[in-house]
Amino acid sequence: MTTFKLFGTEISVPKERENKIPPLSQLPCAILHTNKGMKERGRVLVMRKTLTTSDVSVHQSRLFITNSKVLWSQLLEEEQKKVKAKEHVEVEVVDPKGGRTRMKLRRWQSLNILVLNSGWVKLVKVNKLEAKVHCIELWTFRMVTSCASI
Repeated sequence: MTTFKLFGTEISVPKERENKIPPLSQLPCAILHTNKGMKERGRVLVMRKTLTTSDVSVHQSRLFITNSKVLWSQLLEEEQKKVKAKEHVEVEVVDPKGGRTRMKLRRWQSLNILVLNSGWVKLVKVNKLEAKVHCIELWTFRMVTSCASI
């Protein structure tokens, strides 16, 4: 059970409810609308996480991806090579309001964990995210591009 304070009142959320993956129909409308417009495929839930103080800190400027194995398995081989070589992969993150923010996906060698940065602080500010109050979901999917031949 996770407990947090909201306006001085302690609120408890059972683990079962916290870890239950919602059906596609229950995703925020902005996300569903944005995804339809992007012709996505292969949607996978990477993690659900209650934000920590370090996740929303301006000085940290990053989001630890607690289930890196799931996200790692979704990367293409060339993307994995870039990340292993201490480079980054450009990604686009869609927030609950449907806004899009470009970010960098990197691996922190010392902890062997994936992180999102370079744009994360902007997303936190725009969405007024708070530690121990907001729970986020990180989904991954590929955008489908089409080429027209003439």
